[in-house]
Amino acid sequence: MLKSLIRTCILMGVLTQCLIAAGQQAPAAGGTGVQYFSKDDVAASFAKGGTLVTQSNYRVMTAHRTEDGNVEIHNSYTDVFYIVQGSTDIVTGGRVVGVKNTNPDEPRGDSIEGGQTQHLGQGDSIVIPAGVPHWMKNVQGTLLYFVVKVKNP
Repeated sequence: MLKSLIRTCILMGVLTQCLIAAGQQAPAAGGTGVQYFSKDDVAASFAKGGTLVTQSNYRVMTAHRTEDGNVEIHNSYTDVFYIVQGSTDIVTGGRVVGVKNTNPDEPRGDSIEGGQTQHLGQGDSIVIPAGVPHWMKNVQGTLLYFVVKVKNP
């Protein structure tokens, strides 16, 4: 599954964009820094949601969601989502209602007014620049998705 995702991301140019934005170069075959995750490792990470890789300027995470989320704003990170299973609507932009600044770099909110809604399903991807509010709602089924968080320079 991960090899298929990486192949898809490369074809879409998303992985390359993420690596470039993170100031990384794709590792050469057999080079150092390559990290492998078996399908069992990935499945275990999806079962609860977790982080596969953390570097100083990016993170690769698995997410598992069965319910709507809160509005999120990441001031320092661009998010790249790739949907593996399930579907959801994601609202981006607009005005955040009920802002909570418990973490100044990642405020949360209750909802969004006036944003743009996209329906995401298996195989879909979306890139959300830093500072853009986003909200997953109307989650259908068990939603599994990869998140690549790229720290802005």
